Amino acid sequence: MRDFTWRLPTRIVFGKGRLAELPANLEPGWRRIFIVTDKTIAGRTEALDRTRKLLEERETAVFDGVEENPGFATIEAGARSARDFGAELVLGLGGGSCLDAAKGIALKTCHRGPLERYLRGEPLEDDPLPVVCLPTTSGTGSEVTPYVVFSDAAAADKVGYSHPALFPRVALIDPVLTYTMPETVILNTGLDVLSHAAEAYLSTAAFPLNDALALHALETARSRLPGAVRKNAEAMDLMSFAAMLAGVAITNASTILPHVAGYPLTVFHGVPHGRASAVMLAAVLPFLRERTSAPEKNAVLDRMFGGPDGLGKYLRGLGVSTRLSDYGVREEEIALYARKTIVKGDIRITPAEVTEESLAEIYRSAL
Repeated sequence: MRDFTWRLPTRIVFGKGRLAELPANLEPGWRRIFIVTDKTIAGRTEALDRTRKLLEERETAVFDGVEENPGFATIEAGARSARDFGAELVLGLGGGSCLDAAKGIALKTCHRGPLERYLRGEPLEDDPLPVVCLPTTSGTGSEVTPYVVFSDAAAADKVGYSHPALFPRVALIDPVLTYTMPETVILNTGLDVLSHAAEAYLSTAAFPLNDALALHALETARSRLPGAVRKNAEAMDLMSFAAMLAGVAITNASTILPHVAGYPLTVFHGVPHGRASAVMLAAVLPFLRERTSAPEKNAVLDRMFGGPDGLGKYLRGLGVSTRLSDYGVREEEIALYARKTIVKGDIRITPAEVTEESLAEIYRSAL
């Protein structure tokens, strides 16, 4: 058995109706709370009003400018507002984009230099502001990870960043907050859970304790996502749990090739992140089946999904095409996608040798 170190500093508060316990889970010194969300949460659901009412004994300000796949400009704008407000805590309310933006704003509020310098590896001069996360989707698991992903419009790319100081202090996961998700959002975010769990299990950084969580998250997502899409409350509750578990799993073992291979689909064709990851997972599994250093793990996934093309059939059964051409991808784009993907860190923990040429073949096989 390989050595491992397990660390999860985030306090996880999980359960239906537990949003009411938000004040009890905040430190007394967090008096000025900067809420980061998007216009859908702010204008079309009760989540923001309920949260502010719970915090009426403290001072709050709201930044609702988060877009899907937030860019650097959004983080800069949010940090300026947080600084002007004198924020002592950043509270992310929403899906993965809002939670990532909250972490980015917490970091940037305490750092005047360009955000890009820290993403390039320069050390932080100060700790970010503390972050509390209230997820309203069942997808990224960002509420329990030290990761953020931003869009870099200038480079036409998505950029990931990780730092232990970005672990949220509290993840308050109330599945009721997810009940307002449209069916398409339930599906696309649920596919992110599926991908996180499978990739954390396959990662060369995995270890048995993490594998147990990843497989439990994967089986829960596999079996419950169809019901969640039909708005079955119990299935949606379990998807909230699976999203959190998968977030813990990627915290310890990260994602691998399918996730980063999906980035170009999102950047260039607007494919939702979770869907892009799952489509690329279906494309990468045959490659791994032939070249993996851990064939027994591929065999576990094959059994779970009912055969070598089981994942593809599962996705198509949910109405998700596994053909890249259906998303507008063209042969002439493949070389660019391979160049952008081969430099990502997740390649190094993928359990097979991956080259730019083999990447191009994976994309081509899915056209």
